[in-house]
Amino acid sequence: MTNKFLLSGLIAAGFAVAAATPAVAGTKDDVRNLQERMVRVEQAANAQSAATVRLSQLEQQNQELTGRIEELTYQLDQASRRLDAIGAALSGGSLGGDLSSGAVIDDPGFQQQGPIGLIPGDQIADQLSQDGAGASAQEFNPASIELPLNPDAAFNYASGFLLKGDYQRAKAAFELYVEAFPDQPRTPDARFRLGEIHLALGENAAAADVFIAHIRSYPNDPRAAEAYLKLGAAFARLEKSNEACTVFKTMKTKFPNAPQPVAQRADLEMSRINCR
Repeated sequence: MTNKFLLSGLIAAGFAVAAATPAVAGTKDDVRNLQERMVRVEQAANAQSAATVRLSQLEQQNQELTGRIEELTYQLDQASRRLDAIGAALSGGSLGGDLSSGAVIDDPGFQQQGPIGLIPGDQIADQLSQDGAGASAQEFNPASIELPLNPDAAFNYASGFLLKGDYQRAKAAFELYVEAFPDQPRTPDARFRLGEIHLALGENAAAADVFIAHIRSYPNDPRAAEAYLKLGAAFARLEKSNEACTVFKTMKTKFPNAPQPVAQRADLEMSRINCR
C-alpha cells in the first residue's frame, strides 16, 4: 500500500515538473528578448546622443558662417559707400553717410610710408615727413587729453604733441579739436593734420576718410589740392590704384595752377602706380 502511494506521488511530481518545464523555458525566452530590446534601446540612445552632439556642432558652425557672411556683406557695403563718396567728392557734390569706419582694409604686407611734406618751413609737416612709418604708437589714457577752451590754445596744444613725436595724443587732441571747434578758422588745418597723422601711423583707410571729409567741407581751402594729393597717396598705399589715379587726375584738372611741389608729387605718384 505504501509503495502504491509512493509510486503515485512520484508520478504526480513527474507530471508537475513536466508541466512546469515549458513555463520556465518561456520565462527565459522573455528575459532574453527583454535583454535584446534593452541592448537595442541603448544603441538607439547612443546614436541619438551622437546625433544631438553633431547637430549642436553643425548649428555652431552655421552661426559662425552666418556671422562671417554678415561681416563680409558689411565690408562690401562700406566699400561701396566709400567709392560712392569718393565719386561725389571728386564731382564736387556732397558726401553722405558716416565715413569714420574704414571699409578698405590695410594690407599689412604693403610697405607703409609717412605723409608727404611739401610746404617749406612747416615744422609739423617736416616732423611727420621725417618720422613716417616709424611714428610712435604710445599708449595713453584718452582722458588725459584736456583740450583748452580757447581755439588757438587748443590748436597749439594739439600741435605740441606732434612736434614731440607723440602721435597718438596728437591724433586724439586734433579729433577733439575738430569736434569742439567745427567752425573755427583753424579747423581745416586741424582736420588736415589729423589726416597726416593717420598717414604717418600707416592708418591709410582712416587717412582717406579724413581727406575726403576735408575735400567735402573745404573745397576752397588753400590746401585743397594737397588734400587731393594725400587722398590719392592714401589709396595708392592701400593698393587701390584705380581710385588713386582717379583722385590724382581730378586734382590736376581741378587745380591746374596747384603749387609746383604738389603738382610734381602728383606726377611722381601717378608714374609710380602706372596711371593711364
